[in-house]
Amino acid sequence: MKKDKELKPRADGRYCRKVTLPSGESKFVYGYTPAEVKRKKDKLMLLYALGATNINSKVTVQKWGKMWWEVKKEGKTGHKSQYGYTSAMNNYIFPFMGNMKVIDVRDMHIQTLINEMGKKDLSESLQKKVLIALNGMFKYAKKNGLIISNPVEDVEVYNVPVDIREALTPNEVKIALDTCKGMRAEIGIHLALYCGLRRGELAEIKWEDINNQYECLIVTNAVEYINNRPKKKGPKSEAGIRIIPIPPELWQMLQNSPRNSIYIVPSAKGVQMSESAVRRLIEPVQNRIEKRSDGFRVTWHRLRHTYSTNLEKMGLSPKTRQYLMGHATVSLTDNVYTHFQDEHLEIAAKKLKGIYKTSLKSTPWNIQK
Repeated sequence: MKKDKELKPRADGRYCRKVTLPSGESKFVYGYTPAEVKRKKDKLMLLYALGATNINSKVTVQKWGKMWWEVKKEGKTGHKSQYGYTSAMNNYIFPFMGNMKVIDVRDMHIQTLINEMGKKDLSESLQKKVLIALNGMFKYAKKNGLIISNPVEDVEVYNVPVDIREALTPNEVKIALDTCKGMRAEIGIHLALYCGLRRGELAEIKWEDINNQYECLIVTNAVEYINNRPKKKGPKSEAGIRIIPIPPELWQMLQNSPRNSIYIVPSAKGVQMSESAVRRLIEPVQNRIEKRSDGFRVTWHRLRHTYSTNLEKMGLSPKTRQYLMGHATVSLTDNVYTHFQDEHLEIAAKKLKGIYKTSLKSTPWNIQK
């Protein structure tokens, strides 16, 4: 058996050995002791034997991630998906393991990243998005012969407890309404709580979308956010296009509101809200409520969910609730009058005149299990 030549230290103190792979390709391994060099040589030969035919020990996770993004993903998915990938890489993957060599990453490293996200109460949904990006990167690395196995395959998300009670209780509704009174978020909160508007609809709704004859709101568009900027989009389906009766209390509030912008809920500068502006709008209300001894978390989603809950409390039919929430497959005609003759919507309009009282009234139905 041929013995390795005796190694001599280089000027920098390290030892180096040239390794010729079965393919004829040459690689160099380095170490601070002859034993370390031998271990690296043996590992290189083993990786090649197991199928890693394109071994490059210098490629880092960040470098490979950028290459994978440019070749496989950039410009090939929707804006929301594109943002999800880049956010996962730039905010979580690269800061945690960007400088690691691709061939050195193990499932332990990835599981540690996911565990740390979970311990910070980052949602399981966000954890899954990070894993999707990582899986794509390492699956592509395996396919190209950089590694012999995908370290993402057996990683599990970290369980983050979720507040099951999404809808606000009557007492919480009262606190939220009292807290936001006179604040810039007041109308927005009332629109989410008593018209069930989504965040993207709240940013897009204009004064011209109000029908004065029938005192209703006509929702036809929403926005999605790309790099914090709003981009107008149609609804996900025809269900998103709907007519929503406006309760008398909210109608009066809208009539008394100054119209300094084309948008009902504009940014502080009077223009359409960016993603961060939507967040900043509700933050002062959140901060005041959470500082209370009986504080709780109020979000745009919880306000909309409370609207849905109140529709059920008022006895509206499933079909009507689905329509008002934008979940049903009901088409909107051009004629608002014709649309309002729908029996379900006509009944809803009458019942919704009492939704403010319903939202503040405790009933056995509302008792949390």
